[in-house]
Amino acid sequence: MDRSFQQFYPGMPRNSFPNRMRPPSVSSRPASPSMKKAALSQGRFSLSARSNPSIVGIRSEFNMVESFGFQLPVMVNEALTFNEKNQNVSVRCAPNGWAWVVHGRRLLIWQYKDTKRTGENTSPRTPKELLRAQQRRGTAMAQCRELTLPHCDIGHKASLVSVFLGEGQQMASCVAVSPTGDVRYWPSIAHDGSSVDVSGILDGQEFDQILNMPHQQGYLLVTTTCSLVLLQLQLINGRHVMQHRTIRQPAGFLGGIGKKFSIIMGMNSGSDKENKFVGISCEAGTNGEAFITVLADRWFQRWRLSTGGTVEQMLYEDIDVIRKIRDEFQHKFWNVRDNLDISLHLLDMQISDGKIFVLGGAVNTVHAPQIHYGVAIITSENEGMKLQSFIPLKLTQFYNLGTEKDCYNLRFIVTRTHLFFYTDKYIYPLNLSNPAIAEMEAEKIEFHLQDDRILNAAICGQLPLFFSRTHGLVCVTPGDFDTLDFMNSSFAMVGNGTTAADISNLSPMGADTSALFTSQINESNLYMFDLDPDAMYNEFKDEVSQLKAAFIYRLKHNNNMCNTILNELLRNMVEGQTGSTGVVDANQLDRIVITIAEDLAEDLPAADPRWEQLWTEGGHSNKHALGSSSSLQILTQLKEKSLALRHFVEFLHSTGIWEKLDAVPSGGGSVLKPTCYILADINEKLVGAIALRSIQNKYGKVIDEAINRVVSTWQENPQGNLTAQDIFYVRICKFQEVFQALADFVDNRIESQQQTTTLASLISDVNSIVLHVITEVHTSRERNSSLFTLPEEKENKYEYLPWSAMSGSVGIRDTLSHLIDVSVRYGTHCTSEPELKQRLYKQIYEIIDHILDGRKNYLDSVRDMEKCNVLVQQFESQRRELISILIDDEQYEYAAKLAEKHLDFQSLVIICDETKNQDRLDGYIKKYEEYDFSQFAINWHLRQNRQGEVFERFKGNQAALSQFMRDHPTLGWIQLVFNGDFERAAKILLQLAQNETEFVQRKKAMLSLAKLAAFASTDSDLGIQLESINAELNIIDYQEQLSEALMINFGYDVENPKVLKVEEIINLFISEENETANEFEFRKALEVLNYLDEPYDVRHKIWCAAIMRDNWTDYDTNNAVDYLQNLIFFKLVEVCHLMEGDCETFLPPIEDFLNSHELGDLVQNTSFQYLFKLTYEYISDAFKKPTETSMEL
Repeated sequence: MDRSFQQFYPGMPRNSFPNRMRPPSVSSRPASPSMKKAALSQGRFSLSARSNPSIVGIRSEFNMVESFGFQLPVMVNEALTFNEKNQNVSVRCAPNGWAWVVHGRRLLIWQYKDTKRTGENTSPRTPKELLRAQQRRGTAMAQCRELTLPHCDIGHKASLVSVFLGEGQQMASCVAVSPTGDVRYWPSIAHDGSSVDVSGILDGQEFDQILNMPHQQGYLLVTTTCSLVLLQLQLINGRHVMQHRTIRQPAGFLGGIGKKFSIIMGMNSGSDKENKFVGISCEAGTNGEAFITVLADRWFQRWRLSTGGTVEQMLYEDIDVIRKIRDEFQHKFWNVRDNLDISLHLLDMQISDGKIFVLGGAVNTVHAPQIHYGVAIITSENEGMKLQSFIPLKLTQFYNLGTEKDCYNLRFIVTRTHLFFYTDKYIYPLNLSNPAIAEMEAEKIEFHLQDDRILNAAICGQLPLFFSRTHGLVCVTPGDFDTLDFMNSSFAMVGNGTTAADISNLSPMGADTSALFTSQINESNLYMFDLDPDAMYNEFKDEVSQLKAAFIYRLKHNNNMCNTILNELLRNMVEGQTGSTGVVDANQLDRIVITIAEDLAEDLPAADPRWEQLWTEGGHSNKHALGSSSSLQILTQLKEKSLALRHFVEFLHSTGIWEKLDAVPSGGGSVLKPTCYILADINEKLVGAIALRSIQNKYGKVIDEAINRVVSTWQENPQGNLTAQDIFYVRICKFQEVFQALADFVDNRIESQQQTTTLASLISDVNSIVLHVITEVHTSRERNSSLFTLPEEKENKYEYLPWSAMSGSVGIRDTLSHLIDVSVRYGTHCTSEPELKQRLYKQIYEIIDHILDGRKNYLDSVRDMEKCNVLVQQFESQRRELISILIDDEQYEYAAKLAEKHLDFQSLVIICDETKNQDRLDGYIKKYEEYDFSQFAINWHLRQNRQGEVFERFKGNQAALSQFMRDHPTLGWIQLVFNGDFERAAKILLQLAQNETEFVQRKKAMLSLAKLAAFASTDSDLGIQLESINAELNIIDYQEQLSEALMINFGYDVENPKVLKVEEIINLFISEENETANEFEFRKALEVLNYLDEPYDVRHKIWCAAIMRDNWTDYDTNNAVDYLQNLIFFKLVEVCHLMEGDCETFLPPIEDFLNSHELGDLVQNTSFQYLFKLTYEYISDAFKKPTETSMEL
């Protein structure tokens, strides 16, 4: 099955293949109409089967997801990445090529598309126009303008901003409305300071959206309760002026005569409830008219604005259509008699080509806590709305109070051919060409990075755009419609010169591959040995045919002719002579080799007369098919193909072509996959097909059903006496799809609620089939590793991700994960047969092992790449998740085998812990000593808050405990206590307590334990250490005497008080806020001075604070002695004298106070000087030393 490379690889020179239509006899197989359809819709290069992980972090199997427009400005990236959690960020993209981000009061505006070059709303008609219109992201970065939004207590949002470029303007203008109704207009976004403001255009309401009106009528503002305000910008006498007018409903009972009578009769229903705004849209009419459609939660309104927006008319208000939508939900999802229990929620509205699309969700909690979604397609007529059709969607979510908000977050946009539903993480594209297709489950495009989410969606030139927080603007090209329709649509993306006729001749090719050990095959029977290389060489001059001819010459030992062809072929490629443009395709040789290998794997059997019609249709023949077979048995045909492919690979090795092979874009173009690995995939798919066929008799019913399902999805109806199995085993490049079909077969049985034992047995059979196939594949991979290995200089250059380890439709990893889940939930948990249950657990163990092997091999190939760390974390998380399935079901031996093989130490520790097997733990410590397993196990216990078990479990491993104590000194003292080393334990505890600055209770506990350890130590004198411990405990005691009210007043946490410094404790005792402080409080402050190294200045501060507590200037001088005895200062001296005796030891000299700046202006006051000196004199007389008194006597 040769292909025209120009068609699939636009980078290859157009004339590298002389004929656009594939040469009729170079291993090409004409297809029946059904096979042509398959080639169009399911071929490897068809537009409906594109696999696209082209952007890292976005998963899509059948849709092309590409970056769009200019690169995001740096300011926008920073706003999206580093925004504060309490500040919402909103985004809008307009069809005119402008986009903006609202972040708090910041408004960031940039141009994502140059509409001057592409046009704003024109649809491209040719591929060149489309590529130009798309403006795929290059290195250019758009310039960003920042504006400041008006102040608003309610957060601004991007839906209330509009950016536009008027006629003759060089710079765009902007108008922004706050939710509270303040409007700001910038004539030029280049000048933030030049703006026009209008405040409070509609008091008491919250604005939700701004809508651009056609015919330059201005802007329509809508509130959350569906009130409408028309805003118009005018230039009067050279000044910009903003005028606004509220659009009101007609007054009077019969105002708005266009209302439907059924609505008038039901006006009282729910009239006490405010309207809730859902959506608004505007359509341009004739003669400058504009038609406005407003959707609330209970009705539709239709308005007509004319005469430049000065005249409005409400055409009708329709409630009846909402009831009809509710009835459709009832009929499609529940089919109950009445809909009283059905709660309808209208979520979004869009208008396209005159049709109104309304997205709704409905809940019937009596039936099930689940929300169902549907789309109503409505047309507007003279007297009201008409429900044209209703499309139920297979998108459901669990519904309760906790998930209610998420259930209402679904939104959508509309193009001419598709609906795109989206949440903050997913996009669901649905085809509109056939409404019934929407009832099928849509493909889910996932934005799976943790911080990524979809912030906005818009239509620009009929292209669906989505704004991702991580990736910026991306464009989704849907792939679920017919290729011929696609060619004629505005999305057509085919290279120049490619026609529908070219496409109709394509043969389906998959993205991956397969093959098995080919024993008992007589090489002389291979069909390719009968091919005529001379005819092939002389008849066709395209590169594929030439390389085939060289291969056949080599088989027939005509090395001279083989070398001549190869030298000429390679020289033409190097010199760039394969195309008229002279442009060299660096991957041309790789593509030729891949094409031959895929053709070989999918060639039709030559001897089977049932395929004769396909061979001879259109005058084609099979005389150059390398992989054809003369056998009528499918198994033999597959083995012969495998052997033929092996000969081809050996030919590549022997001629030196293998070393010249490089890599081609794979996985949507985001990753380069070596051609050697692609050939290995094709070989392994042949292996898988042989393995599957070899056990088909044993599991005939299951395998036959799966094959029928796969072929039906390919839309290839077997003709004549051909069967689905004949077609399936020819389409080797799509072999991996049978795994998903097997899983779907099980899912259908689950949905039909089959008996649990029978269902568990079926799951076991499916697992056996899958395991047999992938085991044979892995065995072949190991045996043929040297045959498909990369040249030595390229071994560390590329990633290794075989098809069996890939996710999505091109691989089987997702299917294997699903089978594990099904095996646990509906297999082991639902059967009571011990033998069947154990067999299922063994299968789960083997499937997990295959998944982890694939991921581990992939990691080994990316060790030196930047993304390695992220991939390792993902692998460790997945490894833990998979092995925990077996641990949770107490299958400890299987779990231990996996954990030992894949070095999951956490699982090993958990197994030892749950089985309470200390011997096993000790064995792992010794076995994995080089990985420092002991420290990992100790740290696991710490994370589980089980510190006390560490010393008991690891008491036999003193080296590990010693390292643990060095790394965790806060717990090391425990081991010392266990060992009876109380002296060291006391020192460590004291040191920890002295370093503790966070919680006073923790410090007190450490000091108490240190004191106990010191008393328990009998061998050493710890007197000095005990003094330090007591001193620290005394300081804590003083802190605890501070009142709670005082602590709260200073903002301290009284529940978990922090450790205070000595100076902080003193300041709290003497602070002015301590209003209840008396002489005893100040005495405590003086006592704490004992724990300061330099207490003089602080002592002076305490006495000054005591002085400032009283009034020293306003007193009765005749009773000064009585007055001074009530001063805090005097009382403090009195208390100190009682406790210490000699005043000279605690009372500073009077000169220290009379010259103190702490007392401020008070020292200059004569009243103060008199009273203060009198106080000192009285103290001197009253508190004389007893010895001095006796001498006088």
